[in-house]
Amino acid sequence: MAEKSKITSKKKWLLAALVLFGVGGISAGVWWFWARSGQQEQVFSPAVTEVKPEEKPETIIRLAMMGDMLAHDSVNAQAKTATGYDYTPYFTKIRPLYKDADVVFCNPETPVAGDALGISGYPTFNAPSAFARDLVQGAGCNVINLASNHQSDKGQAGIDASLAVWKNLKPYAYNGMNSSTDEQNTVAYFTVKGVKIAFVAFMDFSNASPPHAYSVNTYHSAALVQKLIAEAKQNAQVVLVSAHWGTEDSNDVTADQKAAAQLFVDAGATIVIGTGPHVEQAVAWLKSSDGRDVPVWYSIGNMLSSQLGINGLTSGVALSDIDVSSGKPVVKNLAFAPTFMSYDWPAADKAAGRLLTRNNLVLQPLSDAESAIQSMFGSSVAERRAYLERVLDAASAGVTVL
Repeated sequence: MAEKSKITSKKKWLLAALVLFGVGGISAGVWWFWARSGQQEQVFSPAVTEVKPEEKPETIIRLAMMGDMLAHDSVNAQAKTATGYDYTPYFTKIRPLYKDADVVFCNPETPVAGDALGISGYPTFNAPSAFARDLVQGAGCNVINLASNHQSDKGQAGIDASLAVWKNLKPYAYNGMNSSTDEQNTVAYFTVKGVKIAFVAFMDFSNASPPHAYSVNTYHSAALVQKLIAEAKQNAQVVLVSAHWGTEDSNDVTADQKAAAQLFVDAGATIVIGTGPHVEQAVAWLKSSDGRDVPVWYSIGNMLSSQLGINGLTSGVALSDIDVSSGKPVVKNLAFAPTFMSYDWPAADKAAGRLLTRNNLVLQPLSDAESAIQSMFGSSVAERRAYLERVLDAASAGVTVL
């Protein structure tokens, strides 16, 4: 009996152990399955992240604008070399003022028909073709105004020869004088940073009568203005309009300039660049008929010349940023980097009016011209800066004189 009880007792313990092991195994299995399921959830569940709207990169077109480039006899004489002409040194000191510009507007006020039609200065101009070459390759000019009062000085032959020179140089754009009616009705387009830009140019009057109605664009043909600018606005994001106008040597903006400026703005101009008076005039913001605010630089003065008065030698590079990030162009950050054109002129020659004896012509930042301004006119850099701030109406227009 005792032996049987022991066997029975062992069976009970064995049964209990088996039951306990079974429950534990099942529990362990359940725990293992649960834990593994949790791990799988962590590994394969997609992460939830905040989706932000895509930010478009900012697109800014930096525009630099330089005024009248006059190939006076003394300017040509200093540029003369043993083998031709070199105007590039004139721009060495001022290139840093606009080195970051995408578009460099320039106004060569003279034909560049070359030796065939005779090199001459004031009052009937004709520059060597090297003048155009060095404006493009030396000064960095890439948008060229060809609507001015001297472009007809050598007749249609001078216009045709000049156009051939500019075409060969391949700047971004040139506009304003033409060899045919078809050319006159053509807008100049180019692309910078993926932005399509249009350029059209007009003048007020001509010293020599244009040979044909198509020879040089005039804004007194309102139909031509509206046609070209409307087409430009339809086909480009930015519309640059150049106007050669105003009263020479006067800081005052005329009623004619104001009326023409409003015509340009209403037609679709993004910015209006004025040249012609040989001195600076005010900058103004005009409201277009479709509600845009458009800056008008009524005159950015001279750049390269050997004129006699201090105001004609005081100039600068006008600067503006055109922000096209939103799809609609917004002009901002208007600035003016002053320059001064100096030269030496012996007193006796000056008294006798011997213009060709002017020498050592230097185009430089205004800040470098203290001694030249003092010796030539008894003035100062500070006085010249104050003059520019006043005539540009810088405070009202939001122009920073650098």
